[in-house]
Amino acid sequence: MLRTTQDILELRRWAEARGARPCREEESGKLMLVIPGEGEVHVCDVGWEEFEPAFLTRREVFVYDDAPGCSRCFVGSLVEAHAYVRAGCAAAADASPSLLR
Repeated sequence: MLRTTQDILELRRWAEARGARPCREEESGKLMLVIPGEGEVHVCDVGWEEFEPAFLTRREVFVYDDAPGCSRCFVGSLVEAHAYVRAGCAAAADASPSLLR
């Protein structure tokens, strides 16, 4: 199930449990978590000491799947987080249209 939080400790616990590392995109500076084995195109490792204050100052939102073994997540503004969740719900509905009946 997708969950959202602005609690940096919850974010960090989730990330560390999955071996994710705090990064930012080189060009945009957007914060992100990189999961081992997933795409790492043009990112810079920043460490928690840079990631945490930036996350809090920017008032970012963390969206994540708390199901065991899931690594689906997103870091961004509240507006971006809403769009991410809506896109995920639309994809789930497309994959299982019978669930909507």
